Amino acid sequence: MRIIKSKLGLSLSLVTMSWMILSFCSLSWADEAAKLTTEENVSWNKAYNISTKERFIPVELFTGVKWDGKHELILKEAVTSASACDPVTGRRCTTFNITGPFKTQRNDTKIEWVGDEIPYYRRTFSTRHMGAVESLFTINNSKDGLVRIYDKRKQWGARTYDGLGSKFPLGYWKQGEVRTYPSRRPTSIEIIELDGPDHCLTFRWIIGKGERRNMDNNYTFCPERGFTYFSHNNEAANSKK
Repeated sequence: MRIIKSKLGLSLSLVTMSWMILSFCSLSWADEAAKLTTEENVSWNKAYNISTKERFIPVELFTGVKWDGKHELILKEAVTSASACDPVTGRRCTTFNITGPFKTQRNDTKIEWVGDEIPYYRRTFSTRHMGAVESLFTINNSKDGLVRIYDKRKQWGARTYDGLGSKFPLGYWKQGEVRTYPSRRPTSIEIIELDGPDHCLTFRWIIGKGERRNMDNNYTFCPERGFTYFSHNNEAANSKK
């Protein structure tokens, strides 16, 4: 009987010790996970300069890949997917896929900094209304935004662009800042929320006079997620993102 009690006591001691070790490891893993999350946020925290009230917007905010915190504009390898849903119903969600960078065989744009070959990302998505859509993006001629240099969809077929416009702001921007680009149809970008919750960026994009629904939109992009939300400032026509 004494032996049984000893074995039982030993078993209970082992259970207690195992529980303590497991609890310690769980806390350590939780601390490490929190540490990693904090480390990932450091770069985004430092993107905003309190003294100048400027934020550096990297290419990685567009693609959704991790950013190393360096204030430089480089098209790094990306294979990402992001989802954005109808702003009114919250349904009809669309998945936007980004891959690249690739290179064109020649430079048919007015982008001067790249030379003969243009590095670019390919973004694809599909909707019931528009069908399959393919767009190619690169850093624009003024190096303060990403611009479409090619777009293909069933509404108008394939189109090429000169690279003087902008579809997404890059580099240093301030809250409320507006920049206009002299592309074939002049475009403008206005910063609506420079550094929102979770360091998300919201900006307004207008093409021409913005008469139609998809010619005057607000877009939101978030770190390590990319494109997350959009809304129309003009509801006159069907959406063509």
